[in-house]
Amino acid sequence: MKNKRKGNILRCIISVTAVCLVFAVMQGIHDNYGIMLGGIVEQTNVSYASVSFVIAVGQILYGVTQPLFGMLALKKSNAFVMVCGIILMSVGLIATPFCTTIFTLLTFFGIILPSGTGALCFGIVMGAVSPIIGERRAAMVSGIVQASAGIGDALMSPGLQALTAWKGISVSMPVFSIPILLMLPAAIWLGRDRKKKQSVEVKRNNKDEKLFSILGKAMREHTYWCLLIGFSTCGFHMAIIETHLFSQYVSSGISGSIASFTLTVYGITTMFGAVITGFLGQKFRMKNVLSMVYAVRVIIAAGFIFIPKSVPFAFIATGLLGLTGDSTVPPTTGIISEKVGVAKVAVVYGSIFIGHQIGAFTSAWLGGILVNTALGYSALWIADLCLSLTATAASFKIRD
Repeated sequence: MKNKRKGNILRCIISVTAVCLVFAVMQGIHDNYGIMLGGIVEQTNVSYASVSFVIAVGQILYGVTQPLFGMLALKKSNAFVMVCGIILMSVGLIATPFCTTIFTLLTFFGIILPSGTGALCFGIVMGAVSPIIGERRAAMVSGIVQASAGIGDALMSPGLQALTAWKGISVSMPVFSIPILLMLPAAIWLGRDRKKKQSVEVKRNNKDEKLFSILGKAMREHTYWCLLIGFSTCGFHMAIIETHLFSQYVSSGISGSIASFTLTVYGITTMFGAVITGFLGQKFRMKNVLSMVYAVRVIIAAGFIFIPKSVPFAFIATGLLGLTGDSTVPPTTGIISEKVGVAKVAVVYGSIFIGHQIGAFTSAWLGGILVNTALGYSALWIADLCLSLTATAASFKIRD
């Protein structure tokens, strides 16, 4: 009995470690489009606004593909989807530096690469590990998995910036496809003995359900729409960080190396933020935890509007952005899990994430346009402040 229990614990630890590695590497690429942006403009001679539009399209696809990959995971397996994502991301990273037109750039950097990240999204990796760890531990583990994104940011941001500044994206992007490909064994390992991991009850519940049936039930809930409002705002906020924050700091006179190091701070603090809200969700009502996170973002946005951008401000503000950056995910997935069960989290979370990425599309593209006007980045943060206020109210109105 003791040996069996030890074996189960070891399997849980290995499984959680595997999905954390996959998610960390994916997020380390996805969160650093802003560092690649300048190098892509220089390499392709495509304008800043046009590359911002390509990134914005990628943000939409990152969301749209998630429920589709969620359904594929129900038919095949989460591990199968993860392998597909690893291949797509690698192709996108290797091919992008060779793009010479807006069409090819849109194909590889705006479609293939983001689709790969969608296949390695939070809902998919949690769907891979949840049957192993059990529903009771899912909320706590979700915070740990989301925190692993911070490790990816902390390690990959300075490396990507340094290599891009030294050799350009023609070297840095293909090189950063290597850690993605190294995740293939982890994804394949998670897919072993899939039938043993999937309970008979989960099979029976999912057997005849289709995408629109699952989503239709979710959309009849008041909670779904409150989460959608909040997550759309979250996407707008996060795309400012991922796409424009690095450029904003550089345009304010902060060096590229220091600006990239602030993103390392961002990565470290996201780990703490996600873990903290994961544990708070077990102690307090998750809707109140979620509302609190959005309220803190209001204060941060106000800081970017009114406080001059100095090096100390950059480190403090980016650290606060990190604490609230991924901390919306554990309470959001926890609320969804309570409503629909862990087996359908990837589908419902993915559909809500489409709203997240519509907000991200708006932010990424609008920021590129505003940079070329007198309004600049301040107008973007004003919009973020107003939307965060709306998200705070919507989250508070979620029905348990």
